[in-house]
Amino acid sequence: MKTVVVISTRGFGVFRHDLLVEPEQVRFVGIFSEQDSANVSDAEREYFHEIHVVPCGLDDPSYTESSIADPASVRALVRQLAEESGPGELTLHCFDERNLLLTGELREELGLPGPTYDELLPYRDKCLMKERLAGTGLRVPKFGRFDAEARHADPAGYLERITADVGMPFVLKPVDAASADGVHKVFSPEEFFALPEDLGRSYEYEEHIDGTMYSVNLVTQDGETVFGGVTEYLVNSTEVQKGRVNADINLIDSDPRVPRMVAFAETVLDALGRLDGGSHLELFHTQDDELVFLEVGARFKGLAGLAAMQENYAVALLNLAFEIEAGVRSHPWDQGQRYCFDAVIPKRPGVVARLLDPDVESDFTMKWKVEIGEEIMQGASLIDNGGTFLVRNKDYDTLYRDFERLARYTPIRYEDEV
Repeated sequence: MKTVVVISTRGFGVFRHDLLVEPEQVRFVGIFSEQDSANVSDAEREYFHEIHVVPCGLDDPSYTESSIADPASVRALVRQLAEESGPGELTLHCFDERNLLLTGELREELGLPGPTYDELLPYRDKCLMKERLAGTGLRVPKFGRFDAEARHADPAGYLERITADVGMPFVLKPVDAASADGVHKVFSPEEFFALPEDLGRSYEYEEHIDGTMYSVNLVTQDGETVFGGVTEYLVNSTEVQKGRVNADINLIDSDPRVPRMVAFAETVLDALGRLDGGSHLELFHTQDDELVFLEVGARFKGLAGLAAMQENYAVALLNLAFEIEAGVRSHPWDQGQRYCFDAVIPKRPGVVARLLDPDVESDFTMKWKVEIGEEIMQGASLIDNGGTFLVRNKDYDTLYRDFERLARYTPIRYEDEV
């Protein structure tokens, strides 16, 4: 019997256990942080053979960081499972960026299949990934590693060095960030000087790129692309914290942007070292028709995005990943096909007065995370949101009009606005 270990619930929620060809031959084991364990659904509890709840890896985590599992606890559990398993029976799986490197370490330590720490690192370190793209001919933003000591010693002088390197405005982001967590756009010296004295972790500075954001989502097997899809963003990810709804629509396969962007992503993956399974790359398309690399992760797109992709393409993508990574076979998707996109609802500080549905022609399903009368805080990242929703239609043109209409949609009204 195969033992499949899943570290973190993030990215796992759309797995279709009911599609497994031989479910009785697979033992599912979950290892989740205490905070993250609350996200395990009743349906998942039915088929998980074991669920282990471990402390969070941080003493005072933000909501975004709360899925980080304590490394020592995870290591002890996985070592025990390895001792109980026969050769080739145990595999480790993680679709949460914050636990990917730990998963890679454990694979290497225990001789388990799948990407190791060193193979995953270029997909986590935003400076390293851009350095690896040198010589590919791809456009990469100008960037550098942020020197906290130099900034502390001479803030004005260090700002002058940064702007000489990448210009103004520029972007500051953690080298290991995900979901726009901890990102600062700096448009003036005053904004730079107003930043917290201690940013809390390693950062990079990066040239600010004007353009429309897209994501390219591939599944790789033995170095070859077995699935490829492209999504167009309604707004750039950091705009969600300013109150903009972040929707991204799966482009129809006949759109000429799709093969061009898929080829761009394949060049990136080849430069970093192709890994089996899902990948999620973000890029800009500028007004000059230039494609500019932003970042890439060795995991599927997050939040409701993967659910939308599965419906849109009628492919059980997470099941496909398990088949590639663990040899666990699944039956084909059985719920038909409808064009589909997802959206993220922003939060700002205040008391919720009204929750408004979108004015669209298509069918939609809302998943609110806030309630009327609740006092909420500013969302710190895409994960720290007011809810998500899916929009579906058999007619792509109608769906695309609804996507564009969301640019004017304000889902939450606050007491200071009514």
